[in-house]
Amino acid sequence: LISISSSSCKRIIKEDKPKFILEIPDSYKRHRPDIYYEINKIHSDELMLNKLWLGTDSFELRLWSKVEVTNGGEVYVIKKINNKWKCLHYFYIENEAEWCNDYYTYASRKTIDTFWVKKVQPKTNLNNFFSLIEKENIYNLPSQDDIKGWKNIVDDGITFNIEIATKYKYKFYHYNCPDVYRKKYKECNQMTNILDIFDKEFGLHLNFNGDYKCCY
Repeated sequence: LISISSSSCKRIIKEDKPKFILEIPDSYKRHRPDIYYEINKIHSDELMLNKLWLGTDSFELRLWSKVEVTNGGEVYVIKKINNKWKCLHYFYIENEAEWCNDYYTYASRKTIDTFWVKKVQPKTNLNNFFSLIEKENIYNLPSQDDIKGWKNIVDDGITFNIEIATKYKYKFYHYNCPDVYRKKYKECNQMTNILDIFDKEFGLHLNFNGDYKCCY
């Protein structure tokens, strides 16, 4: 009886263990890996950030923003460690890469040359910050080019990547100048609102409300 009971417990524990979910942009229709996701992984390593696509012990949220015609970008990292919250702001500069006709190859050649980081805090508080971004469905938005009917009408502009990780799930999605499409697509409007919240709470240096406003 002891042997049977022990075997049964082991079987139940194994079956109850949650399966890790990796939710990234659909690459099937592109016939190649998502360039934003792949470059994001490279830049994460170069900034010495942990590999979020493998999960994290608690919770971590990252917002990346980059003006496509420049070699500078920024990342906001909001994470929970040992039941304590930490907010960090990274700013980085990429090296110059030789242009080639294939953008995917060109983008992968632009590695980070210099970066700096500082601790930051929201202007109000984290509870208010999370309450606002959760109302905009930040955990469930699709990537912009996975929105039904969406067509690109912007050259270059500003690209924003979102990463969200827990112990059992990783999600990545991206938008380019979502403010341009906010009146036509609900998801673009929600992403625009999320960026507005980040800007008001932390102050985005590369955002469409300032000198880098998207033109179309």
